[in-house]
Amino acid sequence: MKNLSKVIKGKAPYVLAVATAFFIYQLYLLVKSFPAVYSIYQSIFSSTSTTPSFWALVWFSSEFIGEIGLIIRFVSACFFVVFVWMFFRKREFFSSLLRKAVFLEGAYYLFILPFVIFLFTRPYSSTASQIVGQEAAFSYALQAILVSPAFFLLYARLKQPNLDLAKLFKWGAIGIVNFTFALWVKHFLLNIYALPINLADPVLLVGFLNSALTLLVAALVLLVTLLPVIREKTMGFSSRGMGVGLVLIGVYFIIYVVVASLNQRYLSFLELTELWAITFPIVGLSLMHKRTDLQQW
Repeated sequence: MKNLSKVIKGKAPYVLAVATAFFIYQLYLLVKSFPAVYSIYQSIFSSTSTTPSFWALVWFSSEFIGEIGLIIRFVSACFFVVFVWMFFRKREFFSSLLRKAVFLEGAYYLFILPFVIFLFTRPYSSTASQIVGQEAAFSYALQAILVSPAFFLLYARLKQPNLDLAKLFKWGAIGIVNFTFALWVKHFLLNIYALPINLADPVLLVGFLNSALTLLVAALVLLVTLLPVIREKTMGFSSRGMGVGLVLIGVYFIIYVVVASLNQRYLSFLELTELWAITFPIVGLSLMHKRTDLQQW
């Protein structure tokens, strides 16, 4: 356990950079979201001569609940950045801060579910628009299924007075792997239902292959690296394998930004990506710089 503690302490400054990026990105989204929700409110309720339709009210309700979810995720980011900062400065593991961050991140995805229900059940003007709406709904639903249960179970382990480290590491590993698969689901399906696909165009070909493969490979690398931990055969893992997985996550977003600089449609959806994860190579490269196979502690 001392070996693990030493490694974590050495990587704290790099994790702090990622946590800070997460905080700044969530703050940006939250500030941008208030005018957006108000605009929806005005479009539905500004007319005094007509009563809003049922589906308009359902739409606004789902957006309003989603706004609460954004606030919750921002609070999660606050807890997470404070947790990492305290660990960096005081070298103390404040599990209460971490478990609050984990719980709120898991809860965030549940606040998207009303919008998922709206997309699945609302009437559509055409079959094409229905397919797009339901693909988006499937993406959001699958993200919630992958992330929320794993994070809630990790929270439950962190809340126990006597920590079972094997169980804690198991659910921490599952949380990391599931979160990465959720990133792949989000961005691959975003490419399918929202972004242009033209395999004859080199820029769009790179964009499509990036969305289809980069995060998927990252998730598989992390799964293979952490599978012994998930199976509770050991609490050790290859830091190099972990580093490769984290670098690949960042590579996806680097490629996306490059493609977005060349294609307006990609650029218009840049805000909807988890752009903060572009900082993951900061941690990944630090793990790969000096090989540390944590297999005996």
